[in-house]
Amino acid sequence: MLDEEIIKLFFERSEEALKELETKYGKMCMRTSYNILGNYSDAEESVNDSYLSVWNAIPPVRPAPLLTYVLKIVRNVSLNRYHKNQAQKRNSSYDLAFDELADFLTV
Repeated sequence: MLDEEIIKLFFERSEEALKELETKYGKMCMRTSYNILGNYSDAEESVNDSYLSVWNAIPPVRPAPLLTYVLKIVRNVSLNRYHKNQAQKRNSSYDLAFDELADFLTV
């Protein structure tokens, strides 16, 4: 299906638009998200969140290159999830180092 037809389905608010978008660009979206996150389940969730963002964004916007528009949203959603996952309070990679230094640090 052509991009213009998919965009037309979005303007008609047809759920078929998401199915066609997934069929045509789903693998590229997953690859983009997985390359950022390195975790399949997080990438899958980010792609699904991206589809929701595309669903909410397209009726007022008519993207000229649909693939570029969708991949930009996928990238932004994936980067937000990456930063959330790597937040200092959730990243326990430093806990072991601090535990080893605890005897030497003064309070």
